[in-house]
Amino acid sequence: MIGAFYVDDEIPYIAGEEYAIGTQFGRTFLEKLLIAIINAHPVGQDTPETRLNIALRALTGEDSKVETVAQDGDLPALRFMAQERHSDKGNRFLLLMKQRKENKPTKLPRKRSDRTLAQEATDKFFNPPNEQARKSIYDRLREKFSGTYYRKQGKGHEVNYREYFTYQAVEHDYVAESLEAQALDQICEILRKNGVEVER
Repeated sequence: MIGAFYVDDEIPYIAGEEYAIGTQFGRTFLEKLLIAIINAHPVGQDTPETRLNIALRALTGEDSKVETVAQDGDLPALRFMAQERHSDKGNRFLLLMKQRKENKPTKLPRKRSDRTLAQEATDKFFNPPNEQARKSIYDRLREKFSGTYYRKQGKGHEVNYREYFTYQAVEHDYVAESLEAQALDQICEILRKNGVEVER
């Protein structure tokens, strides 16, 4: 594999994968608006997600690309893994800058592997009764963090899950989200005044 090497003997690290170009971290503005209208008009047996995809195909010719991660008990551990991975990258960068300034090149410390981060998260967030249970938990965390867990279910083939969890842990832009929410509320209010019910 060109431009790649393997971490933990099985999970490929692709050169440049730390950049989340084109990764969707949530619903688009249009999807949020459509789902607000859809939720206000429950019709038939189709789920809101199915109806959203029908509406998106009619308007844009494409389905929703968002891949949501289930709100389960693993999320705090996955965010911890992402935060620690982010810290490792930051510490390597700062050390590299220091080396360049002092002109004293030394070997940079390696970033912790997904397996190591998963083991640390397991010990921090769970209390497994034995080593077999501990391994089961950190294997699950490692698969979720890399995205293997979700791709086995046919989800998120284009999503960089390491960056998804990093975004949740350390790069969340609450100001941008607040401005988007205000704009969405204004549009919903205009729709209501014009007889279109929305639920938001």
